[in-house]
Amino acid sequence: MDLVQVFSNSGDLAGNNRRLHFCPQCGQRLHQKTLAKFERQRCDRCAFVHYLNPHPGITIIIRSREGKVLIGRRSERSRYGGRWCLPGGYIEYEESFIDTAHREVAEETGLKIRIDGIVNVVSNHLDDLHHTLVVVLTGQQSGGILRPGDDLTALRWIDGEQHKEIGYAFEADRSIVDCYFAGNIKILPIDPGAEQRLA
Repeated sequence: MDLVQVFSNSGDLAGNNRRLHFCPQCGQRLHQKTLAKFERQRCDRCAFVHYLNPHPGITIIIRSREGKVLIGRRSERSRYGGRWCLPGGYIEYEESFIDTAHREVAEETGLKIRIDGIVNVVSNHLDDLHHTLVVVLTGQQSGGILRPGDDLTALRWIDGEQHKEIGYAFEADRSIVDCYFAGNIKILPIDPGAEQRLA
């Protein structure tokens, strides 16, 4: 299984959506301009440019001692409700991606983890409003009690055969878990000091 890094759940890329009508700096109406080959909103009065940037996030392959992977079922009120995904979420402004991994795993699974490293970085064009850039991590449980929370309503450890039958919310998650079970994951170490600061 080959490592894949760009996914599109939508025919429309997030950049096709225009989110602002007026300049947040001076109040003037924004106009479409081509800047460095991309269509962007720009203010003719103060030169403000509304750049459309992806939302950064993390997802994590939490491995059991037996080599299984932990997945969670998304709540019905969330996007792709009822489907399965790896634990993860958006990086808050005050956090590092490592902080986010620990927080999201605790919120969604009740577990404490030890992060082993980075296994991929993926771009997800989810729909016309959401383009995410996701750091994919791998790690193992170091404590806590397994219980679903936040956006997840159920948790499940799966092996390679069970994985084939799962209805995933995100094609990126399916691809990442495919690579894991195929043994096609290389781990880029993270700064051990960052993990220790969180301990």
